Amino acid sequence: MVLYIFYGIFVACAAIISAVLLHSVVALVPLDVYTTLSGEGNVNVVLYLWRVSYWSTQLLTWLAIPVLQHYSLSGAPSVLGRFGYALNRMWKFYAIVGVLAVLGVLVAAAFGKLELATLPQLIVTFSNTYGLVAIMALLGYGLVEVPKVLWRRSFPESRLKWHLHRVGKSCDRLEKASKELEQCLIIVVITMQQIPRSEAELREQAISLMNFANKASPIPLKALQSSKIDVESLEERDLDYAGDAEGVASLRERLKRAIAEFVGSRGDYIAYLKKAIELEALCKSRQIGVYQPLENAGWLAEVGWHYKCRIRPYVQRLGAFICAATSALVVWCEATIASGRHPDLSPFSILIHERSLKYYQWLIQFFVAAPLGYVCVCTFFSLFKLGSLGPYHMVQRATWSWSLLLNASLLSRFAAPLCFNYLHVIRMTGKQRGGRTMVFVDSMGMEDVPLLGAGFNVWFPLVMVVYVGILTTGIFEQCFTKVFVPRKLRFDSEKADDEHSSKGQGLLAVEHENLNRGGSLGEGCNVFGMQSSIEDNSTDAELEKMSNGKYWNRRTLSVELGTSKYTSTQRLNSSQYDSSLANKEEEEEETAVRDEADALFSGLGRK
Repeated sequence: MVLYIFYGIFVACAAIISAVLLHSVVALVPLDVYTTLSGEGNVNVVLYLWRVSYWSTQLLTWLAIPVLQHYSLSGAPSVLGRFGYALNRMWKFYAIVGVLAVLGVLVAAAFGKLELATLPQLIVTFSNTYGLVAIMALLGYGLVEVPKVLWRRSFPESRLKWHLHRVGKSCDRLEKASKELEQCLIIVVITMQQIPRSEAELREQAISLMNFANKASPIPLKALQSSKIDVESLEERDLDYAGDAEGVASLRERLKRAIAEFVGSRGDYIAYLKKAIELEALCKSRQIGVYQPLENAGWLAEVGWHYKCRIRPYVQRLGAFICAATSALVVWCEATIASGRHPDLSPFSILIHERSLKYYQWLIQFFVAAPLGYVCVCTFFSLFKLGSLGPYHMVQRATWSWSLLLNASLLSRFAAPLCFNYLHVIRMTGKQRGGRTMVFVDSMGMEDVPLLGAGFNVWFPLVMVVYVGILTTGIFEQCFTKVFVPRKLRFDSEKADDEHSSKGQGLLAVEHENLNRGGSLGEGCNVFGMQSSIEDNSTDAELEKMSNGKYWNRRTLSVELGTSKYTSTQRLNSSQYDSSLANKEEEEEETAVRDEADALFSGLGRK
């Protein structure tokens, strides 16, 4: 249990550090621009901060986070086993990166550009090139979609239909996730029953797996008494996990994925239900012209509800127009990068290079930060919309560690290339007043790199301009996406279909009835694992704790069969129990767990 707590802390720290480094890279751009244009400030400080931020993000995104991602997938029982699994899965990735690095070095050597001093710049260039290709797709989609989303959200009635669609679709996903988790739990019990008593080490690993299932699964093992899955319907591969330790580890990995999918699906379903209920009440208030949320609500809640019903739609439409105009300006600036500053066709560049603003530090930094912030919002909005319900999907308070780490890695990876592209938008990549050059440009410059060079950053954004035009006309979604783009890499288009909308409408009515009877939100979908009667897993107490200086190791497996319930609890303390008594109690516990697994397997029956 302690290891899971520490791993959760590591994941949270990695995500927080990635977010901090992302903001630090973005925040350094306005400071660097002002320092370059005004000639004031300490350039060495900016250079030091830039190097720390950039190389920290690279270490996170290429080394630390990928290892943590695969560590979270591993079903190995030990920490070393999980790290070994992660490194084994990552060696192919690092081998490909190594081969590409060697090819890059050979190309640079062939052009006579390879020196020890320019090697870090070569690494930065390849990373920047990869990032630039990716952000052009993400930024282009965001520039088109952000204004559209704001405009659609200004019409609550049509928005309600979309959320009903999401309720119905998320319920389908929840049903599949529940069935997979239910099946995994049954396979865990069957695997325990299959392992012979002579395999002591394998049996110990299976007991650990059952304890993990009872501790981590939102559906406890005791709930399998109401399972509707026929044991005889299981496939042959579902019965092959008991052969060796690798098989049990594979089952643990499968169980982890099933738990993560169920928890994420349940979080999505509840969140979409809440939004649909709010929109339904909002639409009714707009229809009858009464803007009071609840009978006993305070004045502040009434003001907020009145704003949502009457004022917010107009604010969102105004925001949509502003975002659309800003998107058009960004696209125009991207298309005219080749013109440079002679003539300067970028409105953002003209504003920033205005000489009268030279001595107004806060004003220059604001004019730099505002468009950059919008560009970042559009890019990361697209990232979070990428592959909805896939590995990039994030759910409030229910995101799988793999998805959280993946998004943290991509945020860190794309921050520097995105800012570098933005410097071309505001025409800050060349010599400025007094012959000064930005620290950012000196570090990210690609002028001395063969094949790619500075021209790549000039002509490649033109691809995004064409891409934005295709997105605006809808041709990309109707033709190219369905043919050339894999499903997991498609953006989540907000188009409701009648099938899922009708299902969502029915589910919403059932949920209203369930709430009126005093039930909990989410129980109306009648999905195994959503009923509050099986949510209480009394065996999910602390497994390890420190008390009065004594070490307690509580190993508990609880399986309820009808009205009987067995709980095995072992307390080990070397100061009170000798080793022989501890071994005897451990043997008795393992025997009891095995017997109860046999009883549970028999209780499942053949439906």
